[in-house]
Amino acid sequence: MGRVPDFESQEMLMELGFNPGEPDGDWGRLSEAAYQRWLRSKIEAVQSDEPPWLIEARRLLGTKEISGPKHNPTIMGWAKSLGIFYRNDETPWCGLFVAHCMSLVDERQPSNPLGSRNWGKYGRAIDKPVPGAILCFWRGSPRGWKGHVGFYVGEDADYYHVLGGNQSNAVNVAKVSKRRLLCIRWPESYPVQGEQTFAQREGAASTNEA
Repeated sequence: MGRVPDFESQEMLMELGFNPGEPDGDWGRLSEAAYQRWLRSKIEAVQSDEPPWLIEARRLLGTKEISGPKHNPTIMGWAKSLGIFYRNDETPWCGLFVAHCMSLVDERQPSNPLGSRNWGKYGRAIDKPVPGAILCFWRGSPRGWKGHVGFYVGEDADYYHVLGGNQSNAVNVAKVSKRRLLCIRWPESYPVQGEQTFAQREGAASTNEA
C-alpha cells in the first residue's frame, strides 16, 4: 500500500486495524501516524522469526468489543475485507480473528470461517504445536458443535497458551486446558517452523470463550 492521501487509503488502514480517525479524505496527523504504524509492522514482520500471521495477531492484542449500538470498526473491518457477512461484534469472533490473520498468507479459508470447529479441516494436521499453529478446541461438549480457535504461543503441563480473539471479549493470551484440544493445524503453503515453547503463565484458565 502506497501512501495516497484519500478516503480509500484511510478506509484501508482502518480495516487493517490502524486507526486513522474518521475516514474523511483529509490526510492529517492521525492518518499519518496510522500509516507509520503500518510501515513499522511490515518491517517487524520481515525481521521476526515468527510466521506473519502470528505477528499480526500479536499486533492486535488488546482489541476489544465495544458495548452499545456501535461496534468495534477494526473487528467489523476484518469481516468486510474478507467478504464475510457479519452483523456485529457480539457474534462470536474467534474464527473471524483467525481468518483475518491467516488471510495475510493464504486466500483459502474454511467455507464458514466464523465456525471455530471448521478450522479443524483447514490446511494440514501437525503432531506437535509450534508458535503460530492453529489450535481447535471443543466448548461445552466434545461431541457438540461449539468450539474455540486460536494460535499457539506456548504451553505448560496442563494448558496451552492461546493467542485468540473473543477471549473475555478481547484479543489476548489465555490458558486453555489441553483436555479440550481437538486438533492442531498449519497452512499447506507455509513450511512448519519453530519449536514447542514451555513456560508458566499466571492467571485462571479460560473455560468458556463465548
